[in-house]
Amino acid sequence: MQSGRPLLGHWQAIFFCEFDGPREREVFIRVSADS
Repeated sequence: MQSGRPLLGHWQAIFFCEFDGPREREVFIRVSADS
């Protein structure tokens, strides 16, 4: 994370696909560091 945004590589992306129609949702994300 840098300035509140994820640092992704050139061929990396995060997608959220919604197939059940629009509705109010909560999305939880856990970020783990490599050791």
